[in-house]
Amino acid sequence: MKKYAILLALCVAIFLLTACDGLTSRDAVVDMFRRNEERFLAAADQRDFVALEHLPGVQEVRVYKDRAEFDCGGAGFGSSTHYYGIFFSEADDLMAAGISCGSADRLRPDGAGYRYRQNGGDNEYYVEPLGNHYFYYEAHY
Repeated sequence: MKKYAILLALCVAIFLLTACDGLTSRDAVVDMFRRNEERFLAAADQRDFVALEHLPGVQEVRVYKDRAEFDCGGAGFGSSTHYYGIFFSEADDLMAAGISCGSADRLRPDGAGYRYRQNGGDNEYYVEPLGNHYFYYEAHY
């Protein structure tokens, strides 16, 4: 019986570490942005992004001198981790989400956005313009 309890506890722990948290797809994040686009635009006009942290689907807001990032969700554990979100960049910098793949010239057109895939590795970054200096992003490690 003790073996089964330990096995069950281990399974629950693994599930909790790998479970999805928040919005974990492009469609869900972009839909949330579109439904709240007026609020995102007003925040950019006023340079007051903190109130957006209370929007359903936004887990954390980080404001920097030249950009703002809106974490919307993540999933995975260790080398199978995925992050999804939105960022604002007045300069329309495709790399402003703080995800490093070297430089923007390593991004390749892919659908409505741009993608970087690491040679010989599993790191991947996708960014898509949403308009008005806002971008959707996802990062996979």
